[in-house]
Amino acid sequence: MSFRRLVAPVFVAVAVSIAALVALAAFAARQQDAAALAAEKQVLQQEMRSIHGSLAVLAEDNAWWDAAVENISLEENIDWIDSTLGESVIGISQIQGVFIVRRDGTMAYGNFVAALPPPHVFLDAGFADLAKTMEIPENFKPKSTSGFLEIDGDLIAFGASMVQAGEVKSLPPIPDEKRALIIFVSLVGKDDIERIGEDNAVKGLKFTTTPSAEDNTLPVLSHNGDLVGHLCWRPSAPGSEMLRYMVLPASILLVIVIIALGRFLRQANKVLEELARADKAKSAFLASTSHEIRTPLNSIIGFTELISLELYGKVEGEKNKEYLQLIRESGEHLLSIINDILDISKLEADRFEIYAENVDPRAVVASACKLVSASALERGVTLSTDCLPAETLSDERIMRQVLINLLSNAIKFTEPGGSVTVTGLSRGRFYDITITDTGIGMSEHQIETALSLFGQVEGELSRQHSGTGLGLPLVTRFMDLLNGQFDISSKPGAGTTVTVRFPLYREDA
Repeated sequence: MSFRRLVAPVFVAVAVSIAALVALAAFAARQQDAAALAAEKQVLQQEMRSIHGSLAVLAEDNAWWDAAVENISLEENIDWIDSTLGESVIGISQIQGVFIVRRDGTMAYGNFVAALPPPHVFLDAGFADLAKTMEIPENFKPKSTSGFLEIDGDLIAFGASMVQAGEVKSLPPIPDEKRALIIFVSLVGKDDIERIGEDNAVKGLKFTTTPSAEDNTLPVLSHNGDLVGHLCWRPSAPGSEMLRYMVLPASILLVIVIIALGRFLRQANKVLEELARADKAKSAFLASTSHEIRTPLNSIIGFTELISLELYGKVEGEKNKEYLQLIRESGEHLLSIINDILDISKLEADRFEIYAENVDPRAVVASACKLVSASALERGVTLSTDCLPAETLSDERIMRQVLINLLSNAIKFTEPGGSVTVTGLSRGRFYDITITDTGIGMSEHQIETALSLFGQVEGELSRQHSGTGLGLPLVTRFMDLLNGQFDISSKPGAGTTVTVRFPLYREDA
């Protein structure tokens, strides 16, 4: 495994974790900012409603009163009005003006501080229309309303209530044209707005008719829902503030993580280099040992064959001849194992040389089948081929070795009476050679074991045959070396199908 492939999951895990934490923190901050903004709007709405709502309560207390009916509706007693209602301007801090407006929209009385506009401005701003359009209440039931006005950029709160009998005295009915409104007004100035903001921890609260896009706004409405202006302020955004405070410690933590990752990468690289050196040393040892063993082993096989041929003297006794045959077969088997180990060593060390050429796959299949046919006949396994003509770009020697390994395995693990079939055809850019047997088959876990170096599948039949577990690992490495492909599918008791795909020959290849 390359160093990059080894450390890539670590980097991905760290990056995903950091991204997830950042996303979670940003989401939590947005949620907290939204909750804070909603709370600020709710508080300000309540504050503003309480301003004009309290004026409506005061107006209703003075309008829902038999004395008010007598001195306002039935008889406009200015002295009584001035002494009873007019003193509210002086005696109650939240009231800066008192007006009595007749049903026809004219002013019957007005008392206000100098800071307020003159009465006719209030009439034009909406009080006249309010008096004309306000619904006549049922007998002995109050009728009030409240809201805001905007006059010359100033915010005015008002509470209005229609004069109504309290059912204490027996009074004549009030003619509709004699109905009048008692209206209390209060100037909500800049200082008042700022005080509301300070009391509720709202920064930069102000009233304006043209809100800024950077500020949060809350509409200010009249008694009938018309837009009067806006309250604007800078949102507190506690979540965003929290993120800003976290930037420094998070940056320090990130630097620590990066330093730790750097140390980890250096150590991991060092370990991998040591493993690579150990692997090369192992491969060199195996190659050297294989060469050292193969030389005398070839002599043993050769001399055994010469003795068996009886060129220099007769071998007496059938047992001696049988032993010579066993020595030769054992030597050849051991030589094949050593050759496999040597091939693996060369492949692991990237020193295996290939010679690509135009190869007839049918000829290679026929040659491989001929070499394993004796084994198939001995085990009672039927071997058949059906390959279509084609030309492949491959190394004939390696190609033959791949097929011999696969055919040997298929025959070895197929019970007597079974069959091994070899088919070949061109498919896309490759020539597919498929070897199908009716043998014992393997599970997914057993396939994984068989593809690993020196891996041997445990089983009743497999234990009857010797082997090093290098057949399939060699095949997979050879196919990679030839730019081919390897695929295996199997089920226990249902046989195994192996497909090797060799690149087709092209003139420009």
